[in-house]
Amino acid sequence: MAGTQAFWIGAARGHDGEDQGNAQERYGEELRKWRHAFEAVDGEPAAGGVTLDPLHFALGAWEVATRPVAEHAYVRRHPRVLDATCHRPEEAAGLLAVVELAAPPQVGLPAGWWTWQRQEPTYVPPPYERPTALSTLELRVPLPVDRLPTPTHARAEGLPNLDDAQASLEALLAELNAVVNPFLHELDEADLAR
Repeated sequence: MAGTQAFWIGAARGHDGEDQGNAQERYGEELRKWRHAFEAVDGEPAAGGVTLDPLHFALGAWEVATRPVAEHAYVRRHPRVLDATCHRPEEAAGLLAVVELAAPPQVGLPAGWWTWQRQEPTYVPPPYERPTALSTLELRVPLPVDRLPTPTHARAEGLPNLDDAQASLEALLAELNAVVNPFLHELDEADLAR
């Protein structure tokens, strides 16, 4: 999966035998723990105290899904993705995603210099005792809010619905992958050309 997508919902069977059901169950538990991220504010439409605002709900679902829980976050990412955030910028309405990618240097490195090293599950800098030049590519992407699904109902008073959170995540991942995947392809091509 990592070779083709920037982001995906983690469901690979791990060494501990975890499968999709366990990962989703763990995500549901995290939704309960982080229920405050879904509290309706400022006159938003709500059901059972949970926001029905598509943007607010999606941001909560993203935040919970990208937190490292146990060994893995619920939303997994390509090794080149160093960081990814989604937020509502203060200066504009809507949704802004900021994705930082490990990139090859734009200039030739002098002898003895190092750059990103591929170590599963990500790219890492070499040890500090080596001269290192690290290049990153930061993508700042406004994402369309009208493609986010509207949450339907609370699971219980104050608890977000897992199905709604899953649908919000899937919509966000589709938008992010449409933007980021072509950059990953180009970066991989640049690595092969070196």
